[in-house]
Amino acid sequence: MPTHNRYPLNLLTLYSLEAQTYDLSKVEVIMIDDASDDETPGIASGRSFPFEFRYYRLTRNIGRPRARNMGIHASRGQHLIFLDAEIIVPPEFIEAHMSLHREHSRLIAGGLFAVRKSYTRLDPQLSPGQLLQAEELLVRHPDLHGKWLRTRMLPDPPALFEREDILEGRYLDMTAENPHGNYFVKNVISLYGDWFHGFHLPWIMAGTGNLSLERAAFEVHGLFEEYDGWGADDIEMGYRLFKNGYRFVHLSSVPTYHQEHPLQTSIGQEGKINFFLFQQKYRTVGMLALLLAHPPILMSYRDVSSVLDDIYALRRNESERPFFHLTSSFRAMLESVGRLTRYDLPVRNLIRECGFLVPSAEEKLFLEEKRALEASGKHPHLCQALDRMLSL
Repeated sequence: MPTHNRYPLNLLTLYSLEAQTYDLSKVEVIMIDDASDDETPGIASGRSFPFEFRYYRLTRNIGRPRARNMGIHASRGQHLIFLDAEIIVPPEFIEAHMSLHREHSRLIAGGLFAVRKSYTRLDPQLSPGQLLQAEELLVRHPDLHGKWLRTRMLPDPPALFEREDILEGRYLDMTAENPHGNYFVKNVISLYGDWFHGFHLPWIMAGTGNLSLERAAFEVHGLFEEYDGWGADDIEMGYRLFKNGYRFVHLSSVPTYHQEHPLQTSIGQEGKINFFLFQQKYRTVGMLALLLAHPPILMSYRDVSSVLDDIYALRRNESERPFFHLTSSFRAMLESVGRLTRYDLPVRNLIRECGFLVPSAEEKLFLEEKRALEASGKHPHLCQALDRMLSL
């Protein structure tokens, strides 16, 4: 559990771990304090937990991936659960993870799309939208509303909940839907199920806010890429293990609760930079296809997976080898989308951006193959993706 300036949210997360149905004598909880300057260091003093709690404080900030890697080195268990410091978990959380690992090896289990919002502390720096949503929840619970009214003018207001409240599940009174998670449930889980049957991008669920896997995965395939800033280190690890035969399962029946905090404005730009590093490492069409689901192309995840169905079918079919130039050009166009996005450049003229002169023999061959593919009536999703990219 890496943490940086997340007190008291990280303490409430620890309280939720106290309520687990799993045998806590078999659990160690490792908190990596990434140079917090709040009250996080005080968690380790004067408190006892029913699990072994190990606290490591860093004197300089090293970032989430390095902190996770430090936690891996410090851990002793054969199975590791990664949890964000502000994620409250229900009592069956650890048991749900471990029951899957008892039955299956080479498995990654997570609940990225099952996370809900929870307001356990109303930080004055919350966005107007966050504050409005929290206040709509507060008015339904007079005791919580009264506590907030008494403390809201303080520069550092306390949490709405104490330890006993968390153990009793009162945080559920202040929860709300997460549109991001709901989108993935509707567009991925409802179509492919928790085991992602037939879905070519299950690794996108490898978010370390709630993720478990066996220690051997890191011993054999390496630790997290230590990107600077936010983003992509977790799905890079997921993709790496996907390529090495690991399966993925989503814990839809075990929702977790993200304690809302002020938004970090830099994560969008950091995420673009790190995703580009991820892209440069692999450069495979199976990884690059994720770009089709994001602006400016915005295909559904179902359609993206179907595009990969078409690509893989072309590769398997000897009679369709003449489309090799088209599929190679498609991959190059995707690379151009990633590069232009990384540098905040307009995503357009992708034929030119992937290295073709226009007009040229290469462009002519590409367009001839595209027309032949369309005339065949096969692989409509690949044709749709090409049309969208060429229209930019």
